[in-house]
Amino acid sequence: MELKSIIYHPIFSAVSEIILILIVALLMHRLLKYFIEKIAKKFVAKTKTEIDDLIIDFIEKFLFRIILIVALYFTGEALSDFSGERIFFYFRETLYVIVVFIVAALAVKLITLFISYYLGRVSKKRGSELEKDFGLLLKRFVQIALYLTAIITIFTHFNIDVKGLVATLGVGSLAIALAAQETLSNMIAGFVIMVDRPFRVGDRIRTPSGVVGEVFEIGLRSMKLLDFEKNLHIIPNSEIVKSEVINYSYPNPNVRVKIDVGVAYGSDLEKVKQIILEVCQSHPMVLKDPAPNVYFVNFGESSLDLTCVSYVEHYRNAWVTGDELRMNIYKALNENNIEIPFPQRVVHIQKER
Repeated sequence: MELKSIIYHPIFSAVSEIILILIVALLMHRLLKYFIEKIAKKFVAKTKTEIDDLIIDFIEKFLFRIILIVALYFTGEALSDFSGERIFFYFRETLYVIVVFIVAALAVKLITLFISYYLGRVSKKRGSELEKDFGLLLKRFVQIALYLTAIITIFTHFNIDVKGLVATLGVGSLAIALAAQETLSNMIAGFVIMVDRPFRVGDRIRTPSGVVGEVFEIGLRSMKLLDFEKNLHIIPNSEIVKSEVINYSYPNPNVRVKIDVGVAYGSDLEKVKQIILEVCQSHPMVLKDPAPNVYFVNFGESSLDLTCVSYVEHYRNAWVTGDELRMNIYKALNENNIEIPFPQRVVHIQKER
């Protein structure tokens, strides 16, 4: 009778149920781990997308925690009959807190996984560093929001009034937003620049203030521009998004090299054009497509004005190529006895009668 009474005692039944739950959990962990390694991984490896591989890796990495959540949930259910027993009551409530925080941690890991995957795809597609610049901020926001939700859920479970906490957080957030209004404006503008990509790192642009240089870095708060004198200009993002910006490198990185040439009146223009074209076509930096060309543009005061237009592959080659073309054109015109005149004035002196 004593053995029978012990077996059917509620505490003994609850402990037996908990042990059974733990045994089933361990068996499920081994079975699911075997299924993931032998079947699921081979299946997702054949698909074209990467997100399913990431999800399987996530499940494999945190499989024990997921099963632990389920086991703890059923353990708490097994102890529900002992709400009057103080030890079991505290143990069950502790399990509830542990389960909530584990769920929050897994949700953070899973959501940040999707954020990294999406921002990585956008960065690769647009040639940007969106995941590097914006990913950390977005992940931090998700982490704070989910853990704060977990804390509020626990407080609500224990019948703790959270209205005051929510009101305090709201007022605090408003105060922070007002104090950091300009910073937030620049951060939002930085996000717009990263998504819209009006320019990229390495592009040559002209800013609204007239500064021309190479984009050195695009951050959340500001954009850094390196000018020709190697001075670094730090420009707030909000100033960039609301004004016109000229991009010399996008969508086509080819840069035009324009050279103005003046020859004396009476020169054979067809011959002059041919000489200039030969100089441009023989230069290794000048592109064949679009081909260089020479245009007669103006009857000047002292010269016949022509413009030579050619293209180079990148703006870094434009300055040196232009210098070398001018030197070669000047040399070729001198060798062919074609005069490059300087400004002249004819003065008529009339005597008074």
